[in-house]
Amino acid sequence: MPKTWNQKEKIFEAALKLFATHGYGSTSVRDIAKKAKVSPPLLYNYYKTKEDLLLDIIQRGFADIQESMTAYRNPNLPPRQAIEIHVVKTVEIIKQHSEFWKLLHAIRLQDKVIAVAKKPLGQVLEFITKSFTGIFKKMHYKHPHLEAMLFLSQVDGLVILWLQDNSVPIDKLAQQIIQRYTK
Repeated sequence: MPKTWNQKEKIFEAALKLFATHGYGSTSVRDIAKKAKVSPPLLYNYYKTKEDLLLDIIQRGFADIQESMTAYRNPNLPPRQAIEIHVVKTVEIIKQHSEFWKLLHAIRLQDKVIAVAKKPLGQVLEFITKSFTGIFKKMHYKHPHLEAMLFLSQVDGLVILWLQDNSVPIDKLAQQIIQRYTK
């Protein structure tokens, strides 16, 4: 891995941890540079602003979400099978990137983060809800948009529950969600 990539990753990881523990609004660029053990000017080579760093964190989370939802892009895949693949893939991703997701969940509800990232977070939510709504329309649900929001709430709740306590039987609970939507 090139040295510059390591420096950018160190900056990213430092910001992620500081935003989660001290808050986005209370973390300065200087704090991030210090934790990453780089100079502030070097940090600015990778991120023009603290906001850009936050948006990169959100974008990486969105990349995981998109990966978990690849089954919905296959028009030949039965909706119930797409749901099963999605839930299983979500659990797999959360287990693989648990530290990132713990920190991202700690960040995403901070007032200053919501103010800065309202548009991209809204776009993520719109993408997810639209995808799920399409699946529930295909499955002939009476209120597919509401069902999509309920499904999202269940999957998101499962993720948060496991991130808080990884002794929670995430695989069994995921199977419960799958059974509810695939029978």
